[in-house]
Amino acid sequence: METKHKNALIVALLAVVLVMTVGYAAFAQQLNIEGNATITSKWDVHFQEGAENYQVGSLMGTTPTGDITVEPGGLTATFEAELISPGDTITYNVPIVNAGNINAKLNEMTLSGNDVTVQADRVTAISKDGNIKYTVTSPGDNVLQAETGTATLTIKAEFVDKAEGNANAKDSTASLTVSLNYVQAQ
Repeated sequence: METKHKNALIVALLAVVLVMTVGYAAFAQQLNIEGNATITSKWDVHFQEGAENYQVGSLMGTTPTGDITVEPGGLTATFEAELISPGDTITYNVPIVNAGNINAKLNEMTLSGNDVTVQADRVTAISKDGNIKYTVTSPGDNVLQAETGTATLTIKAEFVDKAEGNANAKDSTASLTVSLNYVQAQ
């Protein structure tokens, strides 16, 4: 009798395994997921062409001359100054606009020139070269809102009279490069 029970138990277990196999096969299916993704964002932070301006100032009554140009595409601005007497200044204002649909924030402002000093608050940087001094005021780290955000980069070129004098001050030139690194604002 014991063998009969063992055989019945083995047949029952085989039946359970068979039912489980058939059940798994019946319910196992291949799942396919298909989809498309489209990115519609646009990054466009640049200098505003045609809106740049400058103001001149003089302590000696001379009139310095200047020019500023924003290159097509708005990623580069070039300025020139002809300073005549000590105390002459030209202050350039270059608007920065966010025409994209992503909020932007100034991450870093770097200057390349001679004798560059960045103030502790990182708002103002100064570059001196002979009798020419540049003071650069950061556009700030406020968020430039998508499609409407604006800021202004201000650069002041100044003819400074060094105490030891410079016999060739009229022929002094100085160059400065300002790089602004904007990133997506959180």
